[in-house]
Amino acid sequence: MKITTIASVITTALIPVMFSSTCMAYTSNDVESVKSVDVASTTEVQSDTTTKAATMPRFDDSPRYFVGINAGKSKLNGTDIATLGSDSQEASSPDASGFGGLSIGRYSASGGSRIYYSYEQHSADTQFSSALSYSTKTSLHLLNADRVFRADKSVNPFIGLHFGYGKTKSDSELSSGYKDSGLVFGLQAGVAWRASEQFTIELGLRHTVLPDNSKEWSATSSGNTYKFQSTQSTLSSAYLGANYRF
Repeated sequence: MKITTIASVITTALIPVMFSSTCMAYTSNDVESVKSVDVASTTEVQSDTTTKAATMPRFDDSPRYFVGINAGKSKLNGTDIATLGSDSQEASSPDASGFGGLSIGRYSASGGSRIYYSYEQHSADTQFSSALSYSTKTSLHLLNADRVFRADKSVNPFIGLHFGYGKTKSDSELSSGYKDSGLVFGLQAGVAWRASEQFTIELGLRHTVLPDNSKEWSATSSGNTYKFQSTQSTLSSAYLGANYRF
């Protein structure tokens, strides 16, 4: 009877202790397991983020070459005078005419600047008060340097300078014409929109100072021989362009 009583007392005392130890062991193991899962998940997320950051393409992390085309309207400014005998007449200022151009160059590693060669072909119609008229063709070979702002954004204003070689010549059915050539220089400004990593669209304005030489020449029209004095001073243009970077 005493043995049974003693066993009952021991059992009653040990069961809560054993149950409490089991619960504590389970809880501790469960917490450690959760912590392990959390650490593994965090490590996996960090690793995945690092991998994406390493493989995600950046736009201006290295020098980029580009090719481009542009088209727009240009206006040739100058003076054209035709003389027949004692009668002289000055041509009206030519209207703006369409033009086109090509360019190839390179952006800096940061994208904050670019240098490029461009070729442009311009035209203008010279019209006198009489039926006398002729066209003028101007070609420009230019070396350009631009400062690009907000290079890490999708919209990039820019401003720059250019210089090079220009050639102007008349183009008509007259018996003869004139040619003029020399060094040119000027400036440009605009804004570019990065449509994608490779393609950029830009709007710009350009003003170029031409050689400004006064050329005297003669030509026959309708049996009359005219003496001309032609001076081309500046060329202003507005354009829309598209560039491909590689």
